Amino acid sequence: MHASYPRLAQIFYTVLPALLLAQFVVWPIVGPSFPHIGIIAAECTLLCFAALHIRRHRLITEDLLLLNATPLATLLLTIPVAICCSLVITEFDLYLAGILEIAMPISYQKNLLELQIVRSLADAPGELAALVLFPALCEEPFFRGFVLTGLYAHYGARWALGGSALLFAASHLNPWQFLPLLLFGLFLGALVHWTHSIYPSILAHALNNLVSIAGVNLQTHWGLDSIGPNQHLPIPLVLVAALILLIGLLLLSRQAPVIPFLIRRESDGKKLGFDPRKIG
Repeated sequence: MHASYPRLAQIFYTVLPALLLAQFVVWPIVGPSFPHIGIIAAECTLLCFAALHIRRHRLITEDLLLLNATPLATLLLTIPVAICCSLVITEFDLYLAGILEIAMPISYQKNLLELQIVRSLADAPGELAALVLFPALCEEPFFRGFVLTGLYAHYGARWALGGSALLFAASHLNPWQFLPLLLFGLFLGALVHWTHSIYPSILAHALNNLVSIAGVNLQTHWGLDSIGPNQHLPIPLVLVAALILLIGLLLLSRQAPVIPFLIRRESDGKKLGFDPRKIG
């Protein structure tokens, strides 16, 4: 029954120590000397806490983390939609910063850029693993699997989408980009909600990070300032990206999932829950 899925208190008592340990213990110890290893270690910390909760409460990993099969067409459609979402949210972030006059500290910007710059081909695998692969593979099962599924089972889709996105944005400890991160979290949650699978959000998250890294390195090594992280894109390109994003979201929302959420409504008509006996 839905009671097999974590409730709000259980989510809180799992998420809070996981984030605190990752951000204020693991990263400060490892990150200053080995930044990319520190990122990987911090990301894995989140997934370990979710795994410990699953093991302790003897939950079904496939159901809780939504490790459901996804049609190839859905994954292929996710690629352009995710890239366009990344471009639109980045542009929104730049305009929002200009309107509100919110400037990210120079030191913070410098640290972010240094992490993303690929200085040699030998460094590329480590960069991609730390900044693209592990954030997607760890954060998505944690926020869009463990958190979203638990909230969805007990409180419904709106609380699940909003709550998981809010925690995702807050976990980055980046108040200057909180709203764009919140929107991106809602986008990733919507992918999971429509496809009933974690894999499209993992793919979208990885592509978003890859687009960011590509923009930084194309600007740094090739001098392509027009696609740099702090440069506005041409308005026609933004409009095309927004149109592709909207059409793609509409198509994704109509994709038939391989394994549907078999949700039953309780007698009071207010709470929704999963029946793990019928899922997976």
